[in-house]
Amino acid sequence: MTGSRFKVGAWFVTEDRDAAFDGSSKADNPLRERTRIRVPLLTVDVRLTEQLGVEVAASVPDITRTAVLPHATGPTNYSETFAGLGDTSVVGWFKFAPMHRWSVVANFGASLPTGKTEVPKFQAELSEGNLIPRSRLQRGSGTLDPLFGVSAFRSFAVDVFGSFAARTPVAENSTGLRTGASWETNGGIAHALGTHRVSAFGRVALLHREQDVFNGTPVLVGGGHWLYLTPGVAAQVGKGINVQAEVKLPVYRSLANKQLDSRAVFQLGISRAF
Repeated sequence: MTGSRFKVGAWFVTEDRDAAFDGSSKADNPLRERTRIRVPLLTVDVRLTEQLGVEVAASVPDITRTAVLPHATGPTNYSETFAGLGDTSVVGWFKFAPMHRWSVVANFGASLPTGKTEVPKFQAELSEGNLIPRSRLQRGSGTLDPLFGVSAFRSFAVDVFGSFAARTPVAENSTGLRTGASWETNGGIAHALGTHRVSAFGRVALLHREQDVFNGTPVLVGGGHWLYLTPGVAAQVGKGINVQAEVKLPVYRSLANKQLDSRAVFQLGISRAF
């Protein structure tokens, strides 16, 4: 937000979870299950003072789960889709005075339950004390979830940056489902190319996510650790306009249970500062 008081952004995140993993190993996917995720994200960032500001972000997820189910009369194609407004986050940020030429920004806020929730469905039996979900798709958590984080930046021969962010749900929603807490930490470098209107960057990120819990019983989906390597490029294409593209590549995963995961997560964004 340097030199501007208002910034809007539009981002598009896409991934296809069609590879089955059990822990860190590939697993069979006999039903050819696939979860297609498309998430447009709109952001508005307002600088109130030189050090204080607020950012609002709203997601509009479009999630489709498909599978091929065996029947005596032949295989049947199964599909379910959730689409519409997801949760909205409101986060205040504070920029500290430079410390040893490091620029540090802290933020704190909440995810608002604007996304639609559904009553979870589970198979009748349990597996090792876990619930087995039949329907996994939720557009929102249904709860007010605290968000907090910190980021740091310093320019050397290259720009060096790092951040930590966490989402910490503290309650279950009206249907009894509690979204698992998650946190991500990352660090990387960026370097301007040519006329300095284009820069390349790369970062390494560690993501941890807990399993969801339904009425005190863990849900047998989600949860684990992921290590991502993310290369990307950013370009200034006009006055105050920035375009960015990146791809998150999971170089290591240690999942809490057998689940579908993606081979890559793609993100494309454009922002305009005023």
